[in-house]
Amino acid sequence: TFGLAAKEAASFLAVATTAEKNRALEAISRAITEHKAEILEANRKDVEKAKENGIREVMIDRLMLDENRLDSIANAVMKVVRLPDPIGAELSHAHLENGLELRKVRVPLGVIGIIYESRPNVTVDAAVLCLKSGNAAFLRGGKETINSNICLEKVMRGALRSCGFPESAVTVMHDTSHEAAREMMRLRDCIDVLIPRGGAGLIKTVVEN
Repeated sequence: TFGLAAKEAASFLAVATTAEKNRALEAISRAITEHKAEILEANRKDVEKAKENGIREVMIDRLMLDENRLDSIANAVMKVVRLPDPIGAELSHAHLENGLELRKVRVPLGVIGIIYESRPNVTVDAAVLCLKSGNAAFLRGGKETINSNICLEKVMRGALRSCGFPESAVTVMHDTSHEAAREMMRLRDCIDVLIPRGGAGLIKTVVEN
């Protein structure tokens, strides 16, 4: 169901203008700042759980958010706003002898699935880069940051709704089990590109499934 909703959102994004996409990204940046307390509370739960589970301090630092890190995330979104829109860029142009004109133009990929690990900033980074390039984002983060990721999804979806975008343009998997991840890998009718962001073990699992 989530995959089909993302696919429908991808059709909307494919024809969204640069100005429309940038407005949505600006709304996401503002929403992250406006919902700072809510995001930090969700992240606190993740950090507490990680400490209870004896996760190493260096890993806890990766998943931890504070006001400065949230400000950096919001600022990073605005940097993406200022990037040129890749969609519609002409890569090559040729006139054939028979009079036909050929142009090679960049278009969106569709639904981009990304499987990654413990940094919650990746949830926002991945989502906004997909949106900027006219693609829907289907995201599966690690269990260590599930509360943070669910909260960030809620905040980003609210921002998208406020701009008339389908909220399913950003989907975070709430089930972080290995079975759910394998099911995601098999959604070939819905996910057009699957990107593993992690170590050799994760990449191997994606290739095999």
